[in-house]
Amino acid sequence: MDVFFIFLIGIVVSGFGTIIGFGGGVFMVPVLIIFFGYNIEIAIGSTMAALVPASIIASVFNLRDKSIDYLVGTLIQLPAVAGTVLGAFLVASLPVFQLQFIFSVFVTFIGIVLLYNKRKEEPPKHSGLMYHMRSVPTSFIRKNKVKKMAYRLNVGLVAVFGFISGVIAGLFGIGGGFLQTPIMIKFFRMPYQVATATSLFILVITSFTGFVSHYLIGNIFWSRSLPIIAGFAVGAIGGNIIKQKYPPKNQIDRLIALGLLLAGLSVLLHLAIKSSFGFSF
Repeated sequence: MDVFFIFLIGIVVSGFGTIIGFGGGVFMVPVLIIFFGYNIEIAIGSTMAALVPASIIASVFNLRDKSIDYLVGTLIQLPAVAGTVLGAFLVASLPVFQLQFIFSVFVTFIGIVLLYNKRKEEPPKHSGLMYHMRSVPTSFIRKNKVKKMAYRLNVGLVAVFGFISGVIAGLFGIGGGFLQTPIMIKFFRMPYQVATATSLFILVITSFTGFVSHYLIGNIFWSRSLPIIAGFAVGAIGGNIIKQKYPPKNQIDRLIALGLLLAGLSVLLHLAIKSSFGFSF
């Protein structure tokens, strides 16, 4: 019976994560620990394994739609790897638990504010951080001819953002997907289709790396991972079908706000579990 419920929850989590570009891993881990008794290391390893096929499926859909910005994905991913390594080393010298708590409370607060904030008119196209940095030499305009979209980016700022998201991932032991999508949409003014697709493309690499790492240290038990893998795969397909038939353009802000709120609460649950039982990532 547990296998069936895990499968169903995996579908819902993955479908929601696919629509908003978060992936869903940050939501699934505490569910596995609290409701199904997974050891925290096994829960993380199983979720990483599930994210690999789910992110590939989502990227195949987005590849067909030509909505992935590979340049932005590369500019974020490469410095993110360096940031993750640095964050892992900083764990030994910084008060990680306190930083995790402050960060999770901040993310939860931002999610609540955005969720209950009255919707404002769409900002003008010639606005945002990237537009105002147009005089910087490394600024450039990206055009998506298929989607008929254009947006301005800055190489240095995108790389710095990737590095910071990597440090957070390495320091806090959480994925950076729930940071990447809202920042790409809110600060970089990237179209939501491109932002979510690019974030899920980045997740292909990060989830595979995480899966291999957890497999090598023995945190993957296929009997416990397969229901999650199957649920995430089905959810990724369903999420993409929903996104194509009912594009969440007018509700994407609310969905992202809900995602941030759930992500912040999930990290708080991680901290509570680690504090109570002495587990560590």
